[in-house]
Amino acid sequence: HGRVAMLAALGFVVGEQVEGSSFLFDSEITGPAIRHFEQVPTSFWAILSVAVVLTETKRVNRAWQSPFDSERLFLQKDDHVPGDYGFDPLGFGKNKTPASLNQLKMKELNNGRLAMIAIAAFVGQELNTGLNVLPSDRALSAGQLGALKVKCAATPDEAACAKAFEAFVDSLHN
Repeated sequence: HGRVAMLAALGFVVGEQVEGSSFLFDSEITGPAIRHFEQVPTSFWAILSVAVVLTETKRVNRAWQSPFDSERLFLQKDDHVPGDYGFDPLGFGKNKTPASLNQLKMKELNNGRLAMIAIAAFVGQELNTGLNVLPSDRALSAGQLGALKVKCAATPDEAACAKAFEAFVDSLHN
């Protein structure tokens, strides 16, 4: 869950920053990140579903004993280390002592826990305000959240409205 939350928190912020560009989905996805899910084309979800099924099948075959070869169901293989699926493209785990590997695992757990709290806060803030996370934070710190809600909520191009309001808030600080 921590790894998924870390990706979600990053995707939440990045998704809101690249919206309106042709980077993904031909500029069709706009508004707060909690509404992006509904705007993604069905073909993307089909491709993603196939990728998830293939990845999970590989993970299950690597980590779990066959239910037909064991006395009980849901047993992990004896040589499997939970969370270790052999994916380390940057080599963070290579040439490490067991103590340093345990320290890295603890850092990953703590960052995952923080990411779970962060993504819950992002979702809560967007559900409460109906606005993107970063412009809402800036408007809140400037005492202008109500004005941002009135100006940007439910407009056709909320991203452009929020960016214009962000420039306005920045001008208040200068």
